[in-house]
Amino acid sequence: MLRLFIVWTLAAGSLSAQSLLSTPGPSGPRISADAYPKLGKSSPCPPGIHWTAEARFREYVIRVYREPPEACVRILKGGALVYSRHSSSGSAFGIGNNFSSAGSNIPIGTDITGAGKPNAIVSEWTGGVHCCFTLHVFELGEPFHEIAQIEADDSDTAHFIDLDHDGYYEFEGYDFAFAYWKTAFAFSPAPRIVLKYRGGRLRLALDLMKQPAPSTEEFAARLRAIKSDREWGPEAPPSCDHDCGVPVALWRNMLVFMYGGHSDLAWRLLGESWPAGLKGKDVFAARFCKQLGSSRYWPELKDGIEPCPPAAGR
Repeated sequence: MLRLFIVWTLAAGSLSAQSLLSTPGPSGPRISADAYPKLGKSSPCPPGIHWTAEARFREYVIRVYREPPEACVRILKGGALVYSRHSSSGSAFGIGNNFSSAGSNIPIGTDITGAGKPNAIVSEWTGGVHCCFTLHVFELGEPFHEIAQIEADDSDTAHFIDLDHDGYYEFEGYDFAFAYWKTAFAFSPAPRIVLKYRGGRLRLALDLMKQPAPSTEEFAARLRAIKSDREWGPEAPPSCDHDCGVPVALWRNMLVFMYGGHSDLAWRLLGESWPAGLKGKDVFAARFCKQLGSSRYWPELKDGIEPCPPAAGR
């Protein structure tokens, strides 16, 4: 498996004393690993791997190293090691803003949380076909410590962005709780989530996730599309894992409504699209809610969705 770290240094303060070296990318300069010194035997990273990039802020230095299959990231404060992470599974590391070009660059020197303290973010990719991404958020203060670890799962486009234009940044990604649920991954819905730093930690920001309710015409169009979907089958077996007689478009749109603050429309869509005479609607709703409850965001999400499943007859 490939493991990729993308490192941001974000802090309140002057930009003039900071520097960033980018690893090869769509718009960044190509840097030869041979141009950098190798680590000595005293390093916590394996000896012999190359230093490929670094980012600095005040007395802090973040460095990444790679010599396949070995790779590591280190954070030093005044020359002393305060954090390191190592992998020996063919990892690769780089320095940048986002996993992809989904968001604009955040200038070094930015206070992303609004707490008025300098931050650093180390982003990690474990590789594989499409997974997994993790963001480690640090405060570069007194003391140095990790304030959050965001499991972004398959969100290769996950990024920080100032959604509410308050001068600070929110994390925008996706919830993959329904990956492989009754369909292949490529067709699995992943509703949008937003995290904001509030009360000393990153929390689900339901207010920033809320979307405008669809018009009567828009809702009717979605309903017609789902009712005419060719994935409907003669039965909906509850234990089915694939081609289960219920179109993915149904629960994809239900999730869009729920995560957008309109769970009433989600349940209405289920009730009005389900074919007359097709058994299993209540069982489907119960299985859907069980899967929804497996989301890491359910403890904060449930207040806007419960009861799940809805009362009988809806």
